[in-house]
Order: sequence, then structure tokens, then C-alpha cells
Amino acid sequence: MNRRVWLWTLATGVLATGLGAALNWWRTAPASADAEAAAAFFAATFPDADGQPQALSQWRGKPLIINFWATWCPPCIEEMPDLQQVRDAYHGRGVEVIGIGIDNAAKISAFRDKHRLTLPLLVAGSGGSELNRALGNTGGALPYTVLVGADGRIRERHLGQVKPAQLRRWLDTELSRG
Repeated sequence: MNRRVWLWTLATGVLATGLGAALNWWRTAPASADAEAAAAFFAATFPDADGQPQALSQWRGKPLIINFWATWCPPCIEEMPDLQQVRDAYHGRGVEVIGIGIDNAAKISAFRDKHRLTLPLLVAGSGGSELNRALGNTGGALPYTVLVGADGRIRERHLGQVKPAQLRRWLDTELSRG
């Protein structure tokens, strides 16, 4: 075997090995990080707008839309009625939609009452920012919405105001996995 062929074969082998390792990391690392983030999410407890502790584990095993928001965030305020409508439409099919407020209880409670919301609104304060980041929102901007499947896997993420049609697509796809 001449030297040029041997070097070409070696370079190709090194490149293939590197690409294989990168592909393997890409396929397993995000899933592993997502699994850890989902486990941390379901291990948390936050008070609701009335001050009652709510274990997030109560929503394990069902499709779950998680919306990180705040009362001082204009796009968050605009999307809340849409989140309520999606909850109303899908709740009977085993889906839950929750809001995790990066705010204080008094403001969240007043907002809930003013807008007549029935979806669970939890008070995370600034502690919700870490959970928000763990679920993929590295910048911490609001609003941020995540779909966790019934199997506990993170299925979808959206930074910014989410539209009802997008949520319906997410949920219809998730429910069809059934």
C-alpha cells in the first residue's frame, strides 16, 4: 500500500470515528439533559396563587403545557386567555396547562381573578428562572412554553408568545402517540 493511500485511509477512519462520536453525543446528550430537566421539574413544589403548595409531580403521566410568565410581561398577558382556551379544550382529554409565574403571589392572584383564569397558576418568583433555564430557555426570557409528553419527555419548546394553533398542533400530535 503506498503512503498516500494509507494516509487517506487513516484520515477517513479518523473522520468517520469523529463524526460517529459527535452524532452519538448529539443523539444522547440532549435527551439525557432533557430527562434530567424533566425529573428536576417533577421534583419541585411551588405554591399556587392562593398560597397552597402544589407538587409538580401531580401532573406526571399526562401531557403538560408549562408556561413561564409574569404579570409585568406584555406578551405573557396577551397569551394567557389563549392558554386558558387551550386548557378548556383539552383538559377533558387528560391534558393540563399550567402557568409558572416569575412574580409574587399577590400579583399572580390579582391577575388570575381579574382575567377569570382557572388554569393552575403557580408562584415561583425568581426561583422559577432556574427551572425555566433547566427546561431549555438559556436566556431566561419570557414567555417560554414547554410541552412535556405523558411519558415525561420534553417534546416541544417555544420562546415568545405562543399561538393557540401551535399549541393545538403540539397536543394533537402528542395525543395521537397515545
